[in-house]
This record gives sequence, structure tokens and C-alpha cells, in this order.
Amino acid sequence: MAVRGFDENEEKKSYGSVFLLGTSLLVALTLWSFWDDNITRRLWKKIQTEFYRLDYRKARAAYDEEDKKLQADSSYQELVKKLSAEQASLKSGELAKKLKTLQAEEVRANVRFTELDQGVKFVKSELEEAWYEHDHAVQQGRNARPYQEAIRELEKEKAKLDPELEKGRQKREQLREEIKKLGAGIKELETQLAKMAAERDKWLRVMENASTTLKVRDLKLFSLYKIPSIRQVVLDEFDRNRFDEPVARVDRCQTCHLAINRPGFENEPQPFRTHSRREVLLADNAHPPGKFGCTACHDGQGPAVNSVAQAHGEVHYWEFPLLRGARAQSSCVSCHLDVQRLQDAPLMAQGQRLFEQIGCTGCHLVKGYEDIPKVGPSLRRVSAKVDPTWMVRWIENPHNYRPHTRMPNFSLKEDEAVAIAAFLWSVSKEEGEKWLAGHPQPAGLREGDKEQAARGKNLAESLGCRGCHGFADGEASTVLGKEKEIIPNLKNIAAKIGPRWTYYWLKNPRDFSPATRMPSLRLSDQETAAITAYLMTLGAKAETIAGLEERLNDAKNAKRGEGLVRKYGCFGCHDIPGMEKESRIGVELTTFGTKTLEELFFGNRTDIRHTWDDWTFNKLKTPRIYATERVDQVMPQFNLAEEDIKALRVVLAGFRETKVPHRYKADQSQKVAQVAEGRRLMHQYNCIGCHEIENRGGFIRKYFAENPSMAPPPLNGEGEKVQSHWLFGFLKEPIPVRPWFSVRMPTFGFSDQEANLLIGFFNGLSKVEIPYAYFDDRRVPKEHLDAARALFSKDFFNCLSCHQQGERKPEGPPEGWAPDLNLARSRLSPNWVIKWLQDPQKVQPGTKMPSFYPGGPDNVLGGKDDKQIEALRDYIMMLGRRGSGAEGGRTASR
Repeated sequence: MAVRGFDENEEKKSYGSVFLLGTSLLVALTLWSFWDDNITRRLWKKIQTEFYRLDYRKARAAYDEEDKKLQADSSYQELVKKLSAEQASLKSGELAKKLKTLQAEEVRANVRFTELDQGVKFVKSELEEAWYEHDHAVQQGRNARPYQEAIRELEKEKAKLDPELEKGRQKREQLREEIKKLGAGIKELETQLAKMAAERDKWLRVMENASTTLKVRDLKLFSLYKIPSIRQVVLDEFDRNRFDEPVARVDRCQTCHLAINRPGFENEPQPFRTHSRREVLLADNAHPPGKFGCTACHDGQGPAVNSVAQAHGEVHYWEFPLLRGARAQSSCVSCHLDVQRLQDAPLMAQGQRLFEQIGCTGCHLVKGYEDIPKVGPSLRRVSAKVDPTWMVRWIENPHNYRPHTRMPNFSLKEDEAVAIAAFLWSVSKEEGEKWLAGHPQPAGLREGDKEQAARGKNLAESLGCRGCHGFADGEASTVLGKEKEIIPNLKNIAAKIGPRWTYYWLKNPRDFSPATRMPSLRLSDQETAAITAYLMTLGAKAETIAGLEERLNDAKNAKRGEGLVRKYGCFGCHDIPGMEKESRIGVELTTFGTKTLEELFFGNRTDIRHTWDDWTFNKLKTPRIYATERVDQVMPQFNLAEEDIKALRVVLAGFRETKVPHRYKADQSQKVAQVAEGRRLMHQYNCIGCHEIENRGGFIRKYFAENPSMAPPPLNGEGEKVQSHWLFGFLKEPIPVRPWFSVRMPTFGFSDQEANLLIGFFNGLSKVEIPYAYFDDRRVPKEHLDAARALFSKDFFNCLSCHQQGERKPEGPPEGWAPDLNLARSRLSPNWVIKWLQDPQKVQPGTKMPSFYPGGPDNVLGGKDDKQIEALRDYIMMLGRRGSGAEGGRTASR
């Protein structure tokens, strides 16, 4: 029966080609999708494969090089021949027969020992059972005699088997020892060869680690480079979510950066390069990659691996792009309380000092910097201090007077500068006149006296003034950053101030300004007058501005000046009467490092790249660069060097409110905080102008090149050297330790808190754990005192030829003298004296103190160096005491 619509020819058609085409497309698409998913889209797999190829190639080259050395090493080849001969002798000949015989005997002995051991174990088991039945019968009141007999029989059997077991053990061990002796020569040779080939075999293991070998039993079929795999580090609770809850951070950077902690890749391109200073920065006690990963320091998008831009976080809306180069230092503050001590964060350390000392905190609030003192001088009595014309010109553009001053240029017009001067004159006039009334013209000052000025010049150069001040072009003792002066250069000081104010300022700086950091040199009236006369020869008064006095006394001018002072925030750096409670005028910078591009105002500038780095750099270089007709900007021009701008940019990048878990942070103890705060105070008072501290500073020493022993001493290790109670008193009221020095330790007027902070700073640097210890000199043996007196004498060390002792002066010129030993008792730590006597050059490189040890005299205390050093220490600690020089008493010391 025919079916409607059925076509017999249709049944005869073949669709094989269609199915073949479809199948081919399916296979092709499957292969493509596999390739695209695993290769094309997985950039990290390609990178890993390239690295393993590189690693294998480098290891192969190193292996071949080491193998070539071994092949050329005659001693190695000789050992190889000996080993081959030993191995051959064990395979054939008499040794082989003997070895075979011993091995067969060892097998039989081991079987016999095992049988005996099993028999003893069975007897022990039956004995335990018999004792159990015996005890059970006794407890139930039954007859236990049958069990006693069984126990006796079993113990007899065990006593019979024990000697046989021990004999079997000894026989087995004897045979094993004999077999071991036969192979001892081979073992020794193999050990020697392994040591010689250790470097070569190390590279063999590297090659094996970089490849995967397919084996069937012991047959190697083929080798491939190691199969790529994701490598990630999970930092538990390192981040915070939007609800301020701790969440883990996933870091996969080492999926591509496989060589960061491996030597030998220092010159390879990224991402195959070894991390800089790997042995220090990635050490177990620093930042081990397995704990910290990479993003903890470098930021970036840790989980991303399929794109370089994504992994580095250099994509839109990712808040923390990769910190490249020196910018990585900005993350140090997240974990380190004291970054100034970090050798690998020099830009961060420099930036912090700049940020604190050029006045940034005067305008900008930053968490952790709230209590930084104002960097500018007090203006409460400025009308009694400066020349009015100088004041106007200074306000107008301070860089014309001192090119390297910290004071920024506000780009003011003359009338604006006059207005500000008028305001400052008006608010300081009352206190200024009151101060002048109590300080009449000094009687001993003779204007134009060249002899007095010459003496003043000599005093200024010898007392230590140059530890802070320069007196000519290019002279600056302590430079802030690249070229900023921390303390004024005085080459034109006469243009600024007059002799009357200068005299009283030198005599007692805190009488005029209680908060000043300028110390007192405890000058006599004659010394003060002489230095004043000298300073008045440096520069000359500027030409008076016409009508200036009238303009300064104009109330409207003063009112306008007050508005300008408020606009530009002068009170942020200076103490100005009536403005003590004014707020900072700048934006808060606590989280500036996390600002997005949308939060940064570029004004109408189209020539500046829209990046955080570029915005910040240009803002610091030209602060008003983003101003427009409608948007006024008041940040002044600091004239910073490019290096200083980059340092400040690193600091600003570190301003984030991060909550890193304590286990990831470096030492956050009170001691570390004390060191950081003490260093800040030390920089504020410019201690490094005269003294070398932390191997930095001592800038005044350049003026003592011909006689360095007359320069202020270095203070490296001061915390370990001196006693804390002595240092406290010395900081409060300095006394001459080296009376023959012309350089004079100033009186800074430290508060108790400041003095203790500096002591904590020095103790922290020296890692002094116990600041006070007890030294009981009543326990000093008499033989120590007798021996030390002999060592002190001219017959041996002749100590008093250099050291002063009370009123007794040493021989020779003062530049060869050493500190007064009568002060050692109260000043020096007994433990430090021991270290000093052992090796003075190690404690203070370059010291003139000779090294007497090792090699002390043989006829004192049996020629034992340690006993002689201890005796000298005991004697030194007993000098300068009340009563005789070395007879008893006690002292508290460290």
C-alpha cells in the first residue's frame, strides 16, 4: 500500500558527509575550547611552562659545567676507579665468594634467631597465663599449688632459652658486622664521591623538579616540563570587608613569579627575576613568601592570574594597583612601627623626616602626627626681634633671602606681605615692648669693634655653632632631604635682626621664646657680646620700604593681614597671639593613599596623566597647578627637589587606615615606640648635627678634619655605654666630660619626659634589656686592685698618660687626651667597660684608644687576659669615689 508523501529516492540519499562534517566540527570545537580554556586564556600556564624551560636549561648548563669540572678532576676520577674496582671485587673473586657465604650464614642465623625469639615469646605468654591463674586461685581460696609447679617449669624453660636467644642475636650481629666491613670501603668511597659531586647533583635535582617523567616500573618512557599549577598563599584575616569584618586574602602572585626566592635569576626579565635583597627581605625572620605572599607589600589583585593588568591591579576601579619600585616602601608603615631603621626603606624614612619638618602637619591632620610641634618660630614677640623691612621681604618671598629655607613661598604681592606684617606687628607689639623694657642695650657690646667681632668669629667656629648653622654660601650642617636647611644659614643675619635682640637671644634663648629648640651654650657676657658683634658683620639691612612704618600701624592693613593669615594658615607653623585654637586649613591626609582618581581634582589640566602618582607628584612640585578661574588653591611653593617629592609621595601613599592582624606585624613593643619617638625628638633638636647616631650625622666633624679627636664624640651604642641615671642628669644639666674641648655641649632645657624619651631611644638602639644593674665593689678581690694599679702604671699601660683623673692632667697636647676616669664610676656601664677594654676598635672604629688585648703581661694575674680586663674594670669603677680611689663602696649601674 502506497504511503502519501513518501519518496523512495529520499531513502536512497546518503547523509554521511553531513555527519562527517558535523563530527569534524564538533571535534574541532572541542579541541579549540580545550586549547582556549587551558592555554589561550590561562596566561599563567604559558608563563610557568616558560619558567620551567628556563629553569631546566639553566640547571642543565650548570650541571654540565660541574660535571666537566669533575671529569677533569684527577682526584675524583681516581676515586671513581677505586670504587669500580671495589664493586668489581665484590661481584667476582674471593671477596664475592666470602660475601655470598656470609650472606647465606646471616640468613640462617636470622632464621634461627627468629625461631628462638618466637619460642621465648610463647614461653613468656604461657608464664603470664600461669601467673594469672595462680593469682586468681589465691583470690578465690582455691589450691594454687598446681599453678606454682607450672610456673617453676616455665621459668626453667625460659632460663634455658634466654642464653640461646642471646647467643643467636650475637651470631646474627657478628655476621652483619662482617658483611658491613666488606662493604665499608665502598661506602666510604661513595661518601667521598657524593661530597665532591654535591654541587653537580644539586642541579640534577633542580632538573628533576622542573620536569615530569613518565615511567613504567624503572623504564623511563619520556619526560615533559612540569605540569603548571596554581600556587597561592592565604593570609588569614588580613583584609576587612565592607562591614569591617576580617576576611582572608588570597595571593597567587607566585604562580607566575616562581623565582622570587631563588638565587640565580637576578638578571632574568620579569616575571622570572629573583627578588632584590632576597636573603634579607624574604628571610624567615622578615617576610617569608609562604606567610606574607606578595600583595602584603606590593599590593595588586592577588587572586587574578589570567591577565598581567588584572594581576597587577592596573584596571579600572581596583583600589590598590601594584606598587612598583620605591613606592613599595609605602606599605612598610602598615606593619612596621619604626621605618626609620629599615635599611630597605630609605625613601620612606627620608619622606617621613620631610613630612614632619617642612610643616606639612601644620595644615594637614594625619593620624599619628597630631602632636608634632610647630616647625616655625614663635611670633608672639616678633616686633621686638626682626627688622620690619626684612619681615615684609621675607613674607613676600622667603627664598630670595634663604634659597634652601623650609619656609614656603606663598607668592604674595608686596601689599599683601605688608598687610600680614602689619597684623603680626600689631598682635606682637604689646609683648614685644614689654620684653624690650626688661632687656636694655647690653653694656659690653661695642659696635664696629673689629677685634671683638674677630673673637666672636673664633668662638662661633669653635664652640659648636656650626653643628647647626652655616655662616656662608653653601654651608649647611644638617640638610633635610636633598637640600633643605633644617636650621637657618646666618650669612645675612644682620639684615634680619639687631644686636640688642641677638645678645639676649644668645644669652638665654628660652627667655625670649620658651618653646624654642635653640639651646643655651652657657655663654659669659664677654662671649655673648663677641659673638653678637661677629653676627652683626654678616649682611646688612635692606633698603627701607617707603612709608612702611605708617602702613604697619594702619588698622585696616592689619585687619586685611589677619584675613590673609587665616586664609593661608600661618598659625599652623607659627605661634601667633589670638590664633592658638585655630584649626588646620588643609584637608585631612590620613587616608590619602587610598584616594581614587575620581576623588582627585585635575582642574583643566589635560597634559598630566590621570594617575595617582602623577597627580601627587605635580601637586607637590607646583602646588597650585590645578587651580582654575573658579577654584582657588592656597598651598604654597616649597621648591622641593625631585628626589624629595618622590620621597614625600611614598609617605603619602602609605597613609591608609589598614588593620593588619598583629601576627603579621613587626615588633610593636613599647621599646620600639620609644625608639621611634626618641628619634623624632633627636631630629627636632638636630643632635646629629654634632654627633654621629645610628651611623648617620656628626656633620660638624668636617670642620675637624685636621684634628678629629677634638670633635664631638659619636653616640653609636651610647645606651649600652653609659648609665641611664647619669645620662638623665647630663641631658638636664650638661657637665664637661672632656674639659679641654672647645666644643661645648649645649643646655637644651629638656623636660623630664624628653630626657627619658632620649634615654629610651639610646637604650632601645643598644637593645639594653635591664637599664639598671647592681655593682658591689666590696666584693672586688684585693688582688684585682693590686694588679690593676700595676697595669695602670708606667711599667705597663701608663693609662694616665692620656686620661685625665680629676685635677690631674695628662701629658702632651690636649688633642691626645682622653676622658676623665673619675667620672667613669657614675658615667660608664661596667659591662661596657669590659667590652671596651677587650677591643676598643670594634666598639668605636677609629678611636685613639690602643688595644692591649689579647696579649696582656704574663706576670700579672697569671697572664690571663680576662682576669686582667676584669681587674681593670673593677679599679676604674672605684676611681673618683669619696675617700680613697679604690677601697670599697657601692654604685648602682648597668
